[in-house]
Amino acid sequence: MGIFEGCLLACDIDGTLLFGNFIPQRNIEKIEYFVSEGGFFSLSTGRTSVALSDITSKIGCISPSVLANGSVIYDFDSSSAITERVLSEKALSMVVEVINTLHIGVEMHTASGLYVPLRSAATDLHEQYESMTAIFTDFKTASKDNINKVIYFLEDEKQYEILLKISEAYLCDCVFYKTSTYIGGVRQNYFEQLPKDVSKAGALSEICKIFHIKKGGFFAIGDYYNDVEMLRRADISAVPCESPDDVKNEATVTVGSVQTGAVADFIEYLEEIFKNGQAN
Repeated sequence: MGIFEGCLLACDIDGTLLFGNFIPQRNIEKIEYFVSEGGFFSLSTGRTSVALSDITSKIGCISPSVLANGSVIYDFDSSSAITERVLSEKALSMVVEVINTLHIGVEMHTASGLYVPLRSAATDLHEQYESMTAIFTDFKTASKDNINKVIYFLEDEKQYEILLKISEAYLCDCVFYKTSTYIGGVRQNYFEQLPKDVSKAGALSEICKIFHIKKGGFFAIGDYYNDVEMLRRADISAVPCESPDDVKNEATVTVGSVQTGAVADFIEYLEEIFKNGQAN
């Protein structure tokens, strides 16, 4: 029996597993080791399945994972959603309001695809960064599909304040997260809209039930505000050293940099705890 038998490691992607579009080799090797010792490795990300081919081609031991910040639990073996939550018609009407008010780029995500009702330089950059192929279409056509998540692409803080004001009318139907990623060394800011009560933490609780994860065996690593609930829910959690200070305060430990292999550092930390018999 491996030292991580009955354990689950949930890992954010952008700013955690990836440095830019690069996975440090140490991360790949340590993830393979974690799984070889009986652990389950799941992604926990805002991305959808169409934005993960570069990762799944390098890491072949990924268990069912949390996509779209908790709207989807996805099985890579069957290339299908195990569960998914979708935005209501009322919730999606916010897209029209934002487009008419701010004229900013918008993406509408499904479990296996991506619609862009309003294209911008920011949406083009995002699709290139995540190796996604978007369907450029009008809102009416896109809204006929099961939409798990909407991303609004912010250009400045003033737009964020306006989006917050608009979102107040939809709080009964949705949950919102301010997220970001670094592309070419520049932080890109997004405002994400999800079905009500959806979170990475909630979806990971379902995955823990699927795998019968033992008490004390749920681990998580992430770097940003949409990871906070996941970090709080985990038995042991970590953040890369580049994370905001208030996110660091939510984790058990701060590990090294994303560039040198923050995920590998966390697995080594867990290995030390379990080999020394300090885990519950």
